[in-house]
Amino acid sequence: MSTASSAQAVGQVVFQSPFAAGGGHVSDGLVSQTAPRPVLWDVAVRRFSSPSYHINSQRLVARMDSARTAYAKAFVAIQKSIKDVDTAAILSHSSETDVAQTALELFNQPSSTADDRGRVSRFIDLIHHYHGVFDVLSQAGDFGYLAVIWGGMKLLLMMARNKKELLSKVTDMLIEIGWSLSRIEVWAAMYPTARMVELISMLYAAVADFLQEVVLHFAHKSTVRKVLSSFVRPFEEKFGRAMDRISRLERCIEKDAIALHALQTRSMAEHQMVDAALHRHHVQTTLNSLPLPPHPLQPRSPSSPSPSYIFPDLFHQIKHLLFHNFPSQATYHESLAATYSVTARAWEKWFAVEQRHLPSSAVTITIAKAHLSHGLCDAPDYQHALQWAAQQRRLTPHIPSAYLIWAQGMTVHTAIASLIFQVLQQRPGAVVEYNLDMDMFRRATSSVKRLWELFVYLMKVLGGCLIYISIGSAGPDEFAVVEKFVRTVRNWEGPPIWVTLIHPYNEGFVGMEEATDLDGLYDVHPSLCATDALHHVLMLEVDIHQVDETIQTVLWDAVWRETRYASVGVCFARVVDAIQGAAEELSRQEVDGVPILGEAERELWIAGVQKWINNPVASNNLRELVQRHLDIVDLALPDEIRAAISRHLKRLVLVIDESEAGSFASRSMTQIQRMRVWDRMKEAIIPGAEAMFCGTIPELVADALDTYATMPCQTARQAGLVVMRLMNERFGGDGTWKASMSLDEQLMVKRIVQAIMTGFADTIEALLEPEEAEQGSE
Repeated sequence: MSTASSAQAVGQVVFQSPFAAGGGHVSDGLVSQTAPRPVLWDVAVRRFSSPSYHINSQRLVARMDSARTAYAKAFVAIQKSIKDVDTAAILSHSSETDVAQTALELFNQPSSTADDRGRVSRFIDLIHHYHGVFDVLSQAGDFGYLAVIWGGMKLLLMMARNKKELLSKVTDMLIEIGWSLSRIEVWAAMYPTARMVELISMLYAAVADFLQEVVLHFAHKSTVRKVLSSFVRPFEEKFGRAMDRISRLERCIEKDAIALHALQTRSMAEHQMVDAALHRHHVQTTLNSLPLPPHPLQPRSPSSPSPSYIFPDLFHQIKHLLFHNFPSQATYHESLAATYSVTARAWEKWFAVEQRHLPSSAVTITIAKAHLSHGLCDAPDYQHALQWAAQQRRLTPHIPSAYLIWAQGMTVHTAIASLIFQVLQQRPGAVVEYNLDMDMFRRATSSVKRLWELFVYLMKVLGGCLIYISIGSAGPDEFAVVEKFVRTVRNWEGPPIWVTLIHPYNEGFVGMEEATDLDGLYDVHPSLCATDALHHVLMLEVDIHQVDETIQTVLWDAVWRETRYASVGVCFARVVDAIQGAAEELSRQEVDGVPILGEAERELWIAGVQKWINNPVASNNLRELVQRHLDIVDLALPDEIRAAISRHLKRLVLVIDESEAGSFASRSMTQIQRMRVWDRMKEAIIPGAEAMFCGTIPELVADALDTYATMPCQTARQAGLVVMRLMNERFGGDGTWKASMSLDEQLMVKRIVQAIMTGFADTIEALLEPEEAEQGSE
């Protein structure tokens, strides 16, 4: 096994994630779900790697037969061959120190050359390896195996002292054996298996046999026999075979060590897998046990004004990556929810009305795989998004849900990032379960395409999703977001999803032909919409909530958008009043003292005009003309107008007592107070409505009346049909009234600005009223 492959095997656990942003990516921080094959429990593996310290002494000694036999053979053979010294004592009691002292005597001989001393010095340096390897036999056996080795070496050195040529050859062989033992010592220490003890026993036998043969060679008394023996079998050939056997055993031990290393590496990897799996399960369980983040309208305890939701550091990091380069929008929805929650309860009934016309409840999500609720509204009620989020958490907490309130200046990137983060907050364990590590989020945020793929992936693996998107502006980014969701629903393949889209009427949006026109179905009374928006900006100005520029823009745009949209109703009502008033007044005119209409004819005329106004088609067409003509007034709040209104508001706030301003965040106006504020705002708008729409109404009504007077009608039905045709010709989609509307948008812009300024002053006055007075007036 190579070093590189070994390092990889025991390194960090690396697994392929089901979602790979950019392709070819592997998660390096999470763990696999595949269980490893239990190779380490195979019988052959257990037998091969059985450790020596787990085997009892009797079984271990049985593996040392080679060493015992070689020990006895060498002891007897050497003792019989050498009679001039006490070989029994030397073979029984010699130690490493004795061998070293004998070698030092050779080192210090006057006749020793530099080569001799160098050779002896290397031998002394390697003696301890003999002890390190063969001592394991002495520890396991019942007698001292090393004594024969030390004794044999000592006898060999003593007998070869005066035979320099042979001494050098023998010493070189002992040094070579020592180098081999230095490696074997390491392997034996790293892998102390019973099999390793057996191999060391065989190695001991080979070394003992080698020492025995060399000692017996030197023990021959006859010089002739030594010369003849050397001639027949040279020294290198005779003892080289013993050295070859030692080398073969070394290679065998090395192969065992390699195999044991592979098993150890596999064992480490499997243990790491198990540890990682346990860690993964622990982290996933911990994350899933966290309470869901509070929905935007969740009531808070007075003693704990801030939510008690625990936000793991892991998700702080994810949020930082998702909103990289867009830090100001990372807390957008939280800040918006904190602001809107002050007046939230007043919107519950209106959200129920929206649900009747544009259902987005998840209760019936199993009906289809993908459902799109598409609505058109020039001034979407952002509060409904918060009501929707609260509804989904209450009705279907098992399905992830996410909402998006689009703000001017928001990008497609931050919009998708916000949806992803909301989903992950509700299913935090998904980060671990699907191996979504930090690098994967970093790669996903490298492009909008990758970010969208991550969002789609989460919707699929989490079993579906509920989405509510409210957009109050029109632009390229808004068009792109709507188109992407519309096409996604149409082509969806996966678990059920329900997407709700609400945005203004604009030809840049796709799918409008199938969308529901909410403006034509119901209207939230401007006494709620406009005053709510005023209250939010007022809290912003008294610095109750610290919000960034994006939130400030949203709140200011809401004031302008709601007042501008409410002016549609004011203008429409004023046009209707003007038509009714002109019809009534002109019908009483006389020509040369003679009434234009008789009393009966006049009553039929008035009834016909009223019937035309009450006709749903005619009334809707009239309102549509007013609403579309008001498109000449910017949907977005112009910067110079915001600056002028802001200066006015700052002057109003400056004189508020600081002790009273703090209550603006905890008090909501009563309906009576809202109506009072709105009535004053409406009075400011009416002059602009009259100037833009009502200038030619008396003339057009008079022309219709003149024609009617020439067409005698006997019944109310006849009169109604005639009046309907005459009024449609003048006030219908192709009528002359449409062309007579003023194109000077400043007529309305100035009155809307005046209405907002008046509304701020009256809102402050209402919020400063004593609560007892509020309750009494209500």
